[in-house]
Amino acid sequence: MTTWRVLTWNILGSRQPNLDVISEVIAGYSPDVVALQEVQQRQARGLARRLRWHVIWTRKHYPFTPLLWWRAEGLAILTPESVGEMISVSISPGTSTWTYRHRVAMAATVTRGGEALRTINTHLASHDADDRIAQARRVAAIIGARRPAVVAGDLNAVDEVEVIREFGTAGLMDPGGDSSNPSIAPVRRLDYVLVPESATVTARLTPDGGERWHTLSDHLPVLVEFSV
Repeated sequence: MTTWRVLTWNILGSRQPNLDVISEVIAGYSPDVVALQEVQQRQARGLARRLRWHVIWTRKHYPFTPLLWWRAEGLAILTPESVGEMISVSISPGTSTWTYRHRVAMAATVTRGGEALRTINTHLASHDADDRIAQARRVAAIIGARRPAVVAGDLNAVDEVEVIREFGTAGLMDPGGDSSNPSIAPVRRLDYVLVPESATVTARLTPDGGERWHTLSDHLPVLVEFSV
């Protein structure tokens, strides 16, 4: 069996968090794979440079104009391992890339010592449960026969079993976890790492929150360790 440590974190990049501290937190968890949401491309590259890791990034939407390309918000996968086979898919068809309501999923294969893990990073809709269910279904379809796989990200699903159930069709399960938002005093579980149904979960880590975390983001990082 192979053990993987997967961390997800919505870092609220528009608020320009301290990348030195963000990178220190990530390194402290010793993950094999990190899925970031609400991260700008230059921030993702800056974190990869600090960690001396590989990074891939995809745009979710332009909050202003392409002329301010560096303000575009997106998703990133970072890893100290080999990474490739990246794809990016819109999961909110018909929604303009000029609005934050546009949603995407990115997938990449992380390889360590000959073992591969297909990693899907996404950020589901925040306002409509039906949209989240439809988007979850589209994300699950991306996985196909690529196993083992994980889905990590800000699913915006508070006690919404209908959303999580969609990932069961792709052979994934929710290992459970703690509240991750707001970071100063978390009361909602929005951030998930969904693992293969055959996996043995050996650790689930979410900090308690507080002022220190609030200065970094409105979300807390979530890490799941599992063997498969």
